[in-house]
Amino acid sequence: MSRPKSIIVVNNDYRSLSDRFYEYQKRLGFVKETCRTRQLNINEFLSWLEQKGRTKIEEIQPHEIQSFYNYLSERPSKTSDGILSQKTTFHCMKSIDHLYRMLQSAGEVIINPISTLKFNYPREEPKRDILTQEEIKQLYEVCISAWERSILSLGYGCGLRVGELDQVSIEDIRLREKIVIVPKGKGNKRRVVPMSPGVVSDLSEYYFNEREHLTSGRDYREKDFAFMLNSRGGRLKEWTYNKYLKKMIRRIGSEELEKKEITMHSLRHSIATHLIEQGIPVEQVRQFLGHSQLETTQVYTHISKQQLKDLINDDS
Repeated sequence: MSRPKSIIVVNNDYRSLSDRFYEYQKRLGFVKETCRTRQLNINEFLSWLEQKGRTKIEEIQPHEIQSFYNYLSERPSKTSDGILSQKTTFHCMKSIDHLYRMLQSAGEVIINPISTLKFNYPREEPKRDILTQEEIKQLYEVCISAWERSILSLGYGCGLRVGELDQVSIEDIRLREKIVIVPKGKGNKRRVVPMSPGVVSDLSEYYFNEREHLTSGRDYREKDFAFMLNSRGGRLKEWTYNKYLKKMIRRIGSEELEKKEITMHSLRHSIATHLIEQGIPVEQVRQFLGHSQLETTQVYTHISKQQLKDLINDDS
């Protein structure tokens, strides 16, 4: 993490505000690590205000927040050479926005001073490798069981995050309705993911014809209700998903493909790119992936900026 952990907030009101903000994020359902990171962001902001002699949060003006942004944009990183990344700076400003939203909801400020400012999401190109549509087809062709096809269908066909794959339970797979329920995605947000006929077929064949054989394993727990089981009957975990994905890749026998750094999360990037390439509106892809912001979906796609611009224009 690029934010300094040793920041000390002296002002008692600010220290209390920082603690309130942490608890507020917890009530919203964010995980502990996210709450702590956002609190560190706020502590740096509050400490900076203290150094400027500004000790009343409700009196802070937009130009002061802009000055803090300018400061962050040039501040050296504490964990690496150079300055803070644009992404870190952006997320720090988002934390400040969350702080003022909390104060607004409590009636302690009328206007959010950051609402008049604009901080663009950094256009950093992700370095994650993805699979082409032809490579995805080859992966399905080398599968030796519905269990393996289900791994691909959940990761690629449904675009689930790795953390969501870990949590898939029987009740979440609605084969008749052709949907997957993600009860607690990123930020504890619930979403519904549609399943294609191919995905429904793969999951159905696994569940009705193969899963029962796995329940005889020593790690099987009937009350766990896990949908995807490993060879010992336990809930399939992230490292096992990735382990078998790599096995499938090796079966294809492509040196070029094996050189790629492909993980289950790469499948999520791949489906996002392929949907956009096929002309699916970006907003629909955003909903499918469970992103809060359209900018995040655009970062996930690996097509050219001109392609993306053309697709958006065609859809409008």
